[in-house]
Amino acid sequence: MSIDLGNSKSDSLIKSLQTISLANVLTISRLFITPVLIYTILKDHHIISGLLVAFAVISDWLDGIIARRKNDVTKHGELLDPAVDKIFTLSVLVAFVEKQLISTFVVFLIVLREMMVTWLRSVMVNRGVVVPASFYGKIKTTLQLTAIFLLAVNVVDAGVVVLWLSIAAAYYSAFDYFKIFVKERAWE
Repeated sequence: MSIDLGNSKSDSLIKSLQTISLANVLTISRLFITPVLIYTILKDHHIISGLLVAFAVISDWLDGIIARRKNDVTKHGELLDPAVDKIFTLSVLVAFVEKQLISTFVVFLIVLREMMVTWLRSVMVNRGVVVPASFYGKIKTTLQLTAIFLLAVNVVDAGVVVLWLSIAAAYYSAFDYFKIFVKERAWE
């Protein structure tokens, strides 16, 4: 049995949704679990929080693999994935601030680094300089997600230490991006 809504806008929406790749669905799923994760953190549901963080980490890992294997890497996906990652990470870190597990200064340092690197990479892209993800940036992400998991499951002391290690790796990787920026004279 089918329902004819007689609405070309709904047909268009359905066709648009059908063309979203699996990689992008995984990316978008992290956006949808973020408020649920924040709620579970604020309500001390540590096991559920840990499972949601694990899901986010696995989906982040899988979306890139799927996009590359299916040769479905798109500009949309390349922009969507890091944006969702930043929304996820910063939102969850703010929940930890609310729970008084980390300080606002930690979040400030992370936001500052992200804004600086985003600006550097944007300027370079506009100048035609391709800037692949830094090895140290990947280490930063791994440490940051590990810290988020530890904090989510209430292993606070270890989570805070790993978060500070991620900040050190983040600023080291930012320096790598800055060196490329200077070498390419991207400000000209």
